Amino acid sequence: MGVIQVRDGQLLGKEILSKIDMLIEVILSVELSDGKEKMKYQEQGAVLVKEISELLAKLIGPREDYIKDALKELIVQRMPDHNIGNSSDDFNELFKSLYQSSEKQDLPLAVSTPVDPLQRAISYLFSQFNIIKNYRYHGCFFSYYIPSLKIAIDNSAVSQCTDYVRKEYVCRQNGINLISISSRELPCSREIAREIKRRLDINHSPVLE
Repeated sequence: MGVIQVRDGQLLGKEILSKIDMLIEVILSVELSDGKEKMKYQEQGAVLVKEISELLAKLIGPREDYIKDALKELIVQRMPDHNIGNSSDDFNELFKSLYQSSEKQDLPLAVSTPVDPLQRAISYLFSQFNIIKNYRYHGCFFSYYIPSLKIAIDNSAVSQCTDYVRKEYVCRQNGINLISISSRELPCSREIAREIKRRLDINHSPVLE
């Protein structure tokens, strides 16, 4: 294998990061699924792991231990801002399973309907709390509501401007932290999760610390 030119290396790096982001989407979907749907996402994840491993081999060399460590580190670095220590055992087990599956030959690529990115981000960030979808409160409908934290998260891409004004008033009067997220502007669950955490940090919420 010849020496990779700088420009080629940069393009390869971008391709790797792009596939890492796709893999993270799949990993988050695995956590939200069960049964046959979960198996499909695991197969997709294994395929991506194999593709990324092959790209990493071109970039850093074919040593399997280097590739495995680099792949895991990239996933952790690009995961949404979250204390992964709370679920490190589950993550390590899933990563091990995906990596082992990726080594199988002729791995099929199963196609599944993706989980809503906003739902995926919320379920990931607030995995320890009860989350209510399409919650009605004082005549207002919220995309998601976490009762114990008094946090309402709304998808502004599907809400009317007049609705938001009323929702903001109702939440302010009842001590609810309203976070409006546009799924059109932030279609990736990783970016949505980061934006939610940023909003909570601005409001001095200790929830995700």
